[in-house]
Amino acid sequence: MNSLSRKHFLRLALAVVAVAAAGSAPNVFAAEDIVEITVAHPYGKIFRPIHQKIIKEFNKIHPNVKVRLETPFPDYEELTQRTLAGIAQGNAPVLSFQGINQIRQYIEMGAAYDLSEFVKNDPRWKDGSGYYPTMMKLGNFNGKQYAVPFAISTPIVYFNETLLKKAGIDTSKGFETWPALIEAAKKVQALGPEYSGLFYDYQATGNWMWQALLFCEGGTMMDEKETRVTFADEPGLRAARILRSFVDQGVMKDWTRLQGEQAFISGRVGFYAASTSWLKGVQDKTSGFAMKTSLFPVGTTGKRILPNGGNGAMIITKDPKKARAAYEYAMFAAGPVGTAIQVQGSGYMPMHEKGTEALKDFYNANPNFKTSLAQIPTIVRWYSFPGTNTLKIIDVIKDDLQAIVNKRVTADEGIKAAADEVSKLVK
Repeated sequence: MNSLSRKHFLRLALAVVAVAAAGSAPNVFAAEDIVEITVAHPYGKIFRPIHQKIIKEFNKIHPNVKVRLETPFPDYEELTQRTLAGIAQGNAPVLSFQGINQIRQYIEMGAAYDLSEFVKNDPRWKDGSGYYPTMMKLGNFNGKQYAVPFAISTPIVYFNETLLKKAGIDTSKGFETWPALIEAAKKVQALGPEYSGLFYDYQATGNWMWQALLFCEGGTMMDEKETRVTFADEPGLRAARILRSFVDQGVMKDWTRLQGEQAFISGRVGFYAASTSWLKGVQDKTSGFAMKTSLFPVGTTGKRILPNGGNGAMIITKDPKKARAAYEYAMFAAGPVGTAIQVQGSGYMPMHEKGTEALKDFYNANPNFKTSLAQIPTIVRWYSFPGTNTLKIIDVIKDDLQAIVNKRVTADEGIKAAADEVSKLVK
């Protein structure tokens, strides 16, 4: 990996923001107050070391806030299951880094802490403070802030440049459309039976990669008033047919998520469409070939409309001191120091412009990390259905997408079946 050392980056980030961090976020607790908060998060391989580094820096400003990390969960769905159980049993974490698509249900059940009073009195929320408004709005529901976005991603395309050049493919202009990408993938496929042209991570958490295909086709999950499931309307049919075309065109195998990722890392797959959040891990694991990233292809309508991935810090407590401590940790994590640590340790995007400035050398040395930044203007909220059946709905859609990919049903049959089942679950 061609980059400067992590220590250099962290020193640079801290130097840029030291005065600002000390001035805008002083220790708000009396010296004798010791406040302990529990923090839950998913994806331990990515976020555990990130939070550990952030806590170390946070405690330089807030030494009497003890942040205890709970055992990480494998994905957002399991984090949600355990958090909901914790709420019912009275032992939920004080701060939970929930998938943005999961936050809605906590608001509807009255469990998410309303941050309005904190926001109203905090200059860090004023225009020009450095936090990106586009990002911070992702934690705002119905005009109230319920979460502090921490790590936001978009879907991108990873490609094995070495393999593509071997197949005679020009990679200089990227791959703007799915037909163009599929044609390139066919050339990779033609290199031999050990190769696969593409893996599309359609089983990603929260039906996220499905929403990306759908939104780029101009579709929605429900109508504006949320009275009707709409993802099997004409745009949804087109999106489902695109997914099926990967298999019908012979460029994608029916692999699990892990199989697809490992096949790409081993150098046997030309294209890998997945979250930018995996970038650091994928880049560290690849060897023996050059890996690059490109923008997510536009739909047949020429649109690129992408659901944000990632998570936001949501508070679950009635204790005002713990709530304030959790809020300060969330804001620090999304601030210039936290965002510098987070970006270098993952592939997610920065939440604060000073963090971005501090990472200028990092981005220049690691151009693959710039791809998702270019997609920020295309971001819309990762959709979550109303009601209490969010997790069931995610599984229903996953199962029907799987049926499309393994050819048990046609694309139209599969997505229509999913819409019918989901319609019953949202009523």
